[in-house]
Order: sequence, then structure tokens, then C-alpha cells
Amino acid sequence: MKYLIAFILLSVQAFSNDLAYNRGEILYFSKACSSCHGASAEGSSTYPRLANRKEKFLTEKLQKFKAGKADSVSQQMMAQFAQKLSTEDISDLAHYLSQHERIEVEDVNNDLLGVDY
Repeated sequence: MKYLIAFILLSVQAFSNDLAYNRGEILYFSKACSSCHGASAEGSSTYPRLANRKEKFLTEKLQKFKAGKADSVSQQMMAQFAQKLSTEDISDLAHYLSQHERIEVEDVNNDLLGVDY
């Protein structure tokens, strides 16, 4: 019986993670994050890579931006985007980005768009 309960709990957790991933993906594109950070969240020479970063790190950064705090002038632009996010939005975005499929990028520092010429 306890194995059945454990299985059910794990199944519910996996399903909720899938929902968070899907909501995060929708938010990433609907909030235009991809226009700066790239369609695959790979970043560029100007904007940081977000794919496969630690979920806790991404959550803390977005919470700081939402509160209007930034470590640099270039990060201050994120406040206007993050202020519109709910706590659940931040959680979903961080989950999506942290679980993003690994991207093979040789060198995104060569060009603003991440294209190696």
C-alpha cells in the first residue's frame, strides 16, 4: 500500500513539473524573453544564456528584478519585465529554463545574434 501511495505522489509531482514547464515555455515566448535571450534561451554577446541555469538562481534573480534591484545598469532593464510577473510566473519560468534541453552552442560571443560567421 505504501508503494502505491509513493507511486501516486511521484506521478502527481511529475505531472505538476510538466505543467510548470509548459506554463514557463508559454511565458518565455509570450513575454518576449526570446527576443533578447534567444529562441532557445542560448543568450548572445549582449544578453546572458538562461537555458540550463540553476532554478534557484533564476528564481532569485527574477525576484530581485521584480523588486527593482539590479547588480548593474544593464540589468536594470529587466525590472520593467519582471515587475509584471506573479510569483507563480517566476517559478514557472525558472523551472522551464532550468530544465531546458541542453543547447550545443560553440561560441555566442562572436555576434549579437549568436551566429558564428
